[in-house]
Amino acid sequence: MTLDEILKIENLYIRVKKVVEGYISGKHRSIFEGFSVEFAEHREYTKGDDLKFIDWKVFARKEKLFIKKFYEETNLRAYLILDISKSMDYGKPNKFIYA
Repeated sequence: MTLDEILKIENLYIRVKKVVEGYISGKHRSIFEGFSVEFAEHREYTKGDDLKFIDWKVFARKEKLFIKKFYEETNLRAYLILDISKSMDYGKPNKFIYA
């Protein structure tokens, strides 16, 4: 690859099409609830819940105890594979540009 092509890849934005199940920490949204800074939802307090997760502002409005739930962050292992065979050099502009 040329330097220009490598620099274009640095700015590549990849959006995941589905949530990945896993238990390793990382930077994409998980289906699992856990500890992170990304808020997921509130649910009513049940006996035995950790008191540090009570949302006191919601309690002041609703006069019921609610717990803050957070998304667990997990890793997404991804591979970027480019077809650089001669068949990608067909057409104007060639297919490699679109890949």
